[in-house]
Amino acid sequence: MASGNRDQNIRRVIEMEDRIANCKRCESLLQCVRRPAMGKGDLDPDILMVFECESAYTRDVTKIVGLRNLVKNEFKLDNVYHNYMVRCQPKACVIRNSVSCFGDAGCLDRNNNCMLSDKPCEGIPVKPTNEEILACLPFLLEEIDIFRPSYVILFGERVAFFTLRSYGMFDNVNIGQKYVLSGMNFLIASAEDEFDAKKCHEFVEITS
Repeated sequence: MASGNRDQNIRRVIEMEDRIANCKRCESLLQCVRRPAMGKGDLDPDILMVFECESAYTRDVTKIVGLRNLVKNEFKLDNVYHNYMVRCQPKACVIRNSVSCFGDAGCLDRNNNCMLSDKPCEGIPVKPTNEEILACLPFLLEEIDIFRPSYVILFGERVAFFTLRSYGMFDNVNIGQKYVLSGMNFLIASAEDEFDAKKCHEFVEITS
């Protein structure tokens, strides 16, 4: 990618991330989210990896670096970026449900401690609802449009379902399949914690 295009991508991503940070489409999530999850990696990616939302797996630096290196080695490409379909991780919280947070203020301090209990956040991560996915999906589509990578790996059936339908692909989603849409290879992967070298190599074979 030419440096001018890369600089333009950086500006567009920064502007988009500012809008994500100030997004209030899902106000109920904001009380227990310190800050939305942002994408990370090379800003001229050949491969974009998309996860449903933050998880124990993606927050484990060793695991996420290992996954990125696996993809780099199998595809023989250096530039990889990863992001999330849903930027604010939904949580089930007994404390929040029993005590009202007033106004739009969040319930977490800068150290991720709950201001209602004065303890570390005990919210249990849960799967996002369809409504939460649809509220956040435009940011994912915008980021794909900014980067236009050669490969987009969609981890999990829900990520594939919503992303591919946004591109007008309404067939049944099948793990391990490739779909070429808008000049990009969309690869449907199992969930990130089930993805391994064998499955990655199979993707390389069907795209070669």
